[in-house]
Amino acid sequence: MGGAPEPGWHRPGRHSGTVVPVPTALSLVVAVYDVEAWVADCLLSVAEQAPEGTEVIVVDDGSTDLSGVICDEIARGRVNWRVIHQSNKGLGAVRNAGLDQATGDYVGFIDGDDMLLPAYGQLLAVARSRDLDVATGAVQRTDGRRSWVSGLHLRALGSLGDVATMTQSPLMIYDTTAWNKVYRRSFLERHGLRFPEGVLYEDLPFTIPALYYAGEVACVHDPVYAWRTRQQGLSITQRRNEIRNLADRFTAIWQVDAFLEAQGQHELRLAHDDKVLRLDLPLYTSALPEADAGYRTAYMTSFRRLVADLPLERRRALPPTLRLYVELADADRMDDLIAAAIVRRGQRAWAHEHRSLWERARQATAVHRLEMDLGLISPSNAVRRAFSNIVKPLLSPRFSRALGAMRRRPVKDPGSGGVRSGAGSPTHIPDQSTETTHPQGKDE
Repeated sequence: MGGAPEPGWHRPGRHSGTVVPVPTALSLVVAVYDVEAWVADCLLSVAEQAPEGTEVIVVDDGSTDLSGVICDEIARGRVNWRVIHQSNKGLGAVRNAGLDQATGDYVGFIDGDDMLLPAYGQLLAVARSRDLDVATGAVQRTDGRRSWVSGLHLRALGSLGDVATMTQSPLMIYDTTAWNKVYRRSFLERHGLRFPEGVLYEDLPFTIPALYYAGEVACVHDPVYAWRTRQQGLSITQRRNEIRNLADRFTAIWQVDAFLEAQGQHELRLAHDDKVLRLDLPLYTSALPEADAGYRTAYMTSFRRLVADLPLERRRALPPTLRLYVELADADRMDDLIAAAIVRRGQRAWAHEHRSLWERARQATAVHRLEMDLGLISPSNAVRRAFSNIVKPLLSPRFSRALGAMRRRPVKDPGSGGVRSGAGSPTHIPDQSTETTHPQGKDE
């Protein structure tokens, strides 16, 4: 046999006349599409951090830039690496193509603009040592200049031990990304788990069933994966006002709901809906000001289905801004909902801020008045917040942050007698990021 050995095989020794098969412990599928600025860092991280002997399958999904060329150059001469070039089909098809080629006992996935971190090898080690079908790990966000903990994954995994089950730890419902995990390949085949094709947000209908079917899941609490926030161009999660984004997202959500109900897991389904309400709905609400009429209509349709059976006690337990969104949407007050979203959504990559300080303070005060009219805050609280909105923009950033901290000061928890703060409450997610897909549609 000429050239590099085939994945899963090694060359014969001096005393052997045949090629001997060697089981491959891990196959990594790298999805690439128009990521020339980042793909070299991605592949070099795979070379450095993946366990020795890992089979690496790079799938170039019809890139229109130099991504495919870079992949070929980096893979050339590396044992157990191969690059597949195909016409553009989307991330689900890319991952399935790699999965079909994989020979490892376990398989993992990585997007071509992200990176593996040193702890990634622990995923395979703990899955094998405990003989488990799935291992998952913590995630780090990066914009290329700084890094921070992924709040989405901290919420999902932060309170778990070394092993957890979704039925006993429903916060795992937040662990919806495919790439911070390794999966036993025979397990995926046994349950027929593949990625949906031709849609955005293909992670959701894959990862939730995988975590559920796996039963016990190994958890690595060191960050295993660096999830990139792009500084150039707009990713799918930065283009939430596109109607396909909204439609595909909620299609995936309803698929997960249907799966959980089919398993008789009504409580998990409620936990999933709570996650959607607290995390997904605010993100799509924040896109309403830039959205067209079709998006706004689709938003209202999805919203009504989501909150159709929402008990009053759950509605009252929502965080203040989310409850405001729910009350306004439920009353079909789209103009007021848009006004509230502009004030409360914070900075967004796709939303340019042109308002003056005075205009921002005036609009924030108007939203507090809405809350007061709906009975969500008291008149005295509305006055205090309005004063804060006027004064805060005039202060230095340091004083402004101090004022915000005073507004979020710890309050007594009447249920426990202890102290809780907004930042540590179960409703707070420091980094409201969601599942990823591909940039052609890549939603990351």
